[in-house]
Amino acid sequence: MSGERERMSDGVGGDAVALAAARALLRVDTRAEAAAVLHAAVRDLGGRVVEADSGGVTALPTDVSLGVGEPCVVQPADPSEATLLRLRRQLPPLLDDAQAAATRCDRYLRQATRARTDALTGLAGRGEIDSRLDQATSDDVVCLMDLDGFKAVNDTRGHAAGDLALRRFGELLRASVRDVDFVGRYGGDEFLLVFAGTPLAIAEQRMGELVQTWATDGPGVGVSIGVAQVDHRGSVAATAAADRALYRAKRAGGGGVRVATPDDYEAPQS
Repeated sequence: MSGERERMSDGVGGDAVALAAARALLRVDTRAEAAAVLHAAVRDLGGRVVEADSGGVTALPTDVSLGVGEPCVVQPADPSEATLLRLRRQLPPLLDDAQAAATRCDRYLRQATRARTDALTGLAGRGEIDSRLDQATSDDVVCLMDLDGFKAVNDTRGHAAGDLALRRFGELLRASVRDVDFVGRYGGDEFLLVFAGTPLAIAEQRMGELVQTWATDGPGVGVSIGVAQVDHRGSVAATAAADRALYRAKRAGGGGVRVATPDDYEAPQS
């Protein structure tokens, strides 16, 4: 009779652990967090999470890593039959819940990544651009770029040719910057680059090299670029100044770089 009561107690305790874990799994945001909840529940059930190679004959052979790190299995922390039975009873549904939570997190991560990324070029999208500009400091330089004659490409050679031009420019842009710099598609055929901690003269030089490379290797369209240093007025003013410098480059015939002047910063917002 006492053995039956002990088994009932173990079952109730195991159910409570599984219920608490199931609730915690509803709040996880990443696969790693789901694995952490699962492993904590295993410990509460009387088990140890060990590497699969060192599990031994008493280990339950199921991988509980959830794909985070090396494969791992569960080993009873003590040799009692009650602990082994509790783990065998509670682990399968607990693992199912954890795998479902991890899959949900992966799905949300993919959706969030798609929302932040421009599908055509693979560069950052507008949401990520706004976030990066919010973090800009006075050491940063904002560059706005617009492809010259892009509408004519779409009109005469079709949208597939226009899409190819955008993708190729995105690839060139990505290859022309450091890991600490930021590139995104601002909209249409307009792109934005933020040089992190870069002197204005160096940014101007780099953009001039980009213009020349694109004129040589691009699909028959040029690029105009406006460059502005972020100062005490912040990134919004710098971006607006770069935009005005960009349109001065386009009015000059395109295929060139213009650095923002004090007047570009002081012009009223349109």
